[in-house]
Amino acid sequence: MPSSLLPFSNRFGTRYDALLGGTKQPELLVFAKQKLLCSSSITLKEDNKAGILACLSVRFALEFNADANALAVACAQVERHMRLCITATSGLEQLVTLAGSEPLLAEAACDLMKQASMDPVCHLAKHSDLNCIDRGRRGELIAALILMQARDKAVAGKRCMSVCEFMRALLPSSAYQELLCHLPNYYRPEEHKEFEKTFKDYRMWFNHVIKIEAAKMISVDSLWKFIMRGAMVVCTHNQFGVDIVLPACVAQQNLSRDTITAILIQVKNAHSYTNQINPKLFNAMDPFLVGLFPEGQSPRPVIRVVFALASPESAVVLSNNSRTREPHHPDDFTAFDVWCAGLSKDTFRHIGDDVMPYKVLLERSLQPHDAFDLEEIDEQPPMEQDVKLMRGRRRRRMAALVMDNAAHSSIHLHHKNSETGILRDTRDAP
Repeated sequence: MPSSLLPFSNRFGTRYDALLGGTKQPELLVFAKQKLLCSSSITLKEDNKAGILACLSVRFALEFNADANALAVACAQVERHMRLCITATSGLEQLVTLAGSEPLLAEAACDLMKQASMDPVCHLAKHSDLNCIDRGRRGELIAALILMQARDKAVAGKRCMSVCEFMRALLPSSAYQELLCHLPNYYRPEEHKEFEKTFKDYRMWFNHVIKIEAAKMISVDSLWKFIMRGAMVVCTHNQFGVDIVLPACVAQQNLSRDTITAILIQVKNAHSYTNQINPKLFNAMDPFLVGLFPEGQSPRPVIRVVFALASPESAVVLSNNSRTREPHHPDDFTAFDVWCAGLSKDTFRHIGDDVMPYKVLLERSLQPHDAFDLEEIDEQPPMEQDVKLMRGRRRRRMAALVMDNAAHSSIHLHHKNSETGILRDTRDAP
């Protein structure tokens, strides 16, 4: 079998065994970079679109659509950039591919983009193969980008980070300081402590995404394995209550189901979710209800977060402090609830000049395709601007009432003549 078709772990093991002790780690990272870029160089350049896509894919588990153009992109990624093909039909008419969970490749991808001063969000939003990539209809791709950016800030050259370090990198300074001294909204009697004291011994490690296909994988029986692989978990579609899970463990104890907890995240990209807390969303993230802890196990404290990404107002809102709940009746679990509304620096500490790319990806997640926003290919002689606009209107008219743009409703729009009072059809409305 050609070496290019071997799983990366096989070549990794062979290379690892051949290297001398002191050179193993840096040499393996160089090897991973070369395999990702399909080059002897370890420098990622702006014009290397395939290399950039490979780096983004291995970190964010990007999935490709099923059209012919996406098939060509997927084939190139499999052939040259470490993407895995798990099945193919006769004649390669259909491929099922995925970005394998390889922590070393993910670290190499992170290092490549950091050295080139490339913002993953900007490059994903403007990448030439954007139409080939599954858009993440729940907003989970945007949320994963936000979380990974915070992770990259928090580790700062380290391998792992504390829960508090991660939350400091994620939230604005004022919100983070408030969270540190916040008491849990739900708590068991012996766990009525401030956030900082509750999670001071908990650590996290992830550098890439694994998209699970079975809801039971977010149980602590399996969740400890994701820490070993250094992965955040993006849940299966229609998973009740939770979209993303970030495992955390007690650093001073052996890694096991008994030392695991998680940050549970629900992502909303609908405009109806604003900066006002909806308690039902937190209730749906009951750690027993979603299967995090099995019945009979003493649950560790959890953090529940809602991302209301499309909120017009940006804010970080903490749930009502438990001191107002007197007398307190013991709860089944301890939970700190955080509501993150909007896409701006007022919600997420690291968002700055890249706010527009985030919003591009957010709008894209709300649309099933890009047909209405296609850019016309330059022709010779150049196409007149009004002709380009008319083409866009015609495309929208063929899809009546699917969006609130006037062109989708032009056949139903009427204009009242101020002199006669007669309503007339305005089918060519913009």
